[in-house]
Amino acid sequence: MTRFDLGGMALRLFTALMMLFLIFPIGVTLIVSLNPREFLLPPTGITFEWFRAAWTSETFLRGMGVSLVLGVSASLIANALALPASMALVRNEFRGKGAVSLFIMSPMLIPTTIFSLALYIYFVRIGYGSGLLPLLVGHTIHVLPFAMRIQSASLHRFDPSLEEAARNVGAGRLRTLVSITLPTIRTGLVSSFALCFILSWNDFPISVFLAPPGWTPLPVELFSYIKFQYDAVAAALASSLIVLSAIAMVLIDRFAGLRRVMRG
Repeated sequence: MTRFDLGGMALRLFTALMMLFLIFPIGVTLIVSLNPREFLLPPTGITFEWFRAAWTSETFLRGMGVSLVLGVSASLIANALALPASMALVRNEFRGKGAVSLFIMSPMLIPTTIFSLALYIYFVRIGYGSGLLPLLVGHTIHVLPFAMRIQSASLHRFDPSLEEAARNVGAGRLRTLVSITLPTIRTGLVSSFALCFILSWNDFPISVFLAPPGWTPLPVELFSYIKFQYDAVAAALASSLIVLSAIAMVLIDRFAGLRRVMRG
């Protein structure tokens, strides 16, 4: 006779409810973006008019351009900083190693809104306030722990004897890094860059605190539009970004092995 596992059933039910809670708003957004009656449900048909309006809006296109430049810049800087830091932490044992690792990963432990406000106050006190530099610094710090996590996982799987073999035949440290280390961990580098870009692209709290006038990322533009316009254009843009992010993550996992890297 099979024993009834009440605890297991409760856990599965709780997990299903939490997944429904997370997915339900996304489903509603997708339905609204295709509904000719805007926010009136149930839908009466299918239209792509809201998508056309969203992708021809100068405001949204300008916000996409800002988010694109900001995301690429923050991702490149974060990964450039994460690589030597990850190599030092993975390959060496030293006093205070745990404290250094915790300090680098600490932005993941702090709510983003609190972190953004603290960063804004700091820049105001040193005479910057909002601006391009504070915005870039904020996004870089925000995505740096994720770059560290993925690159550290890649380096844990890396065989140091490959570097030793390269040095034995006369290759210097820089040549070994460029010719051996980076090509070997390229899966982690590509995955790290892509994940950092997606996180920066979708970030709202840091951008709303630190973005200067005339340099407004897309999430802030979208929020401003929702406050004053009651139509499904914002839902269409949000649906587009959800679909594009999902496709990007699937492609990264398929061709760069993100799931394998994260599991490592």
